[in-house]
Amino acid sequence: MSERIQYENLILNLYLFSRIKNRGNMFAAKLFYLFEEDLFKKRFIGPKYKMIKFQYGPYNNRIRSDLIALAKNNFLKLDMVYYDDYDLDYNVYFKNKNTQKFLKEIDELIQENSVIFNRFDDILNEFGHYNGKDLKKYIYSLEKTGKLEKKIEEYEMGEVILDPCDLQEPKFSFKLEEDWYDTIEILLDPKLKQQLQNAIEEVQHGNFTRL
Repeated sequence: MSERIQYENLILNLYLFSRIKNRGNMFAAKLFYLFEEDLFKKRFIGPKYKMIKFQYGPYNNRIRSDLIALAKNNFLKLDMVYYDDYDLDYNVYFKNKNTQKFLKEIDELIQENSVIFNRFDDILNEFGHYNGKDLKKYIYSLEKTGKLEKKIEEYEMGEVILDPCDLQEPKFSFKLEEDWYDTIEILLDPKLKQQLQNAIEEVQHGNFTRL
């Protein structure tokens, strides 16, 4: 039995990049972490990325694979940008006409889950002008964060910092009912399920090639 695609996470990724410009994986991961932690404290669940302590703080590899899968299916634009400071190329994502079209088509769903999306707007208004490096610095400056309410430096590498799914009996959870799940699958593309799974597996196994 195939794993259920977390369309909720994909929707929130598209919503994120519809409101910001030219940001990459680090920014998305750190922004989602701040969003998830804020919701967790309110006993709400939005995105469901388990955040692990990596070299640059809270991260989940699934964020990168989700963004690449959306780009490969033309719901985001992906460019590679070279940064002299790091001597590396980085993925940078942009919205396109399909991003906006899709979100317009699911406006009713967004309104039904306004408690999540309104809070996402607040987070974006507060942190959307940061870049990934600035968000990392901000998160590392926090005296208390994550499930154990301690500084990021105090978490061990590979340790779970925050998992939204640990929240028992949330007040509200962004989860698609069956009808909406089927609708989202059709709107994104009837073939998208297999394409997304293939794209995610390619990235996880290191087989992704530049678009």
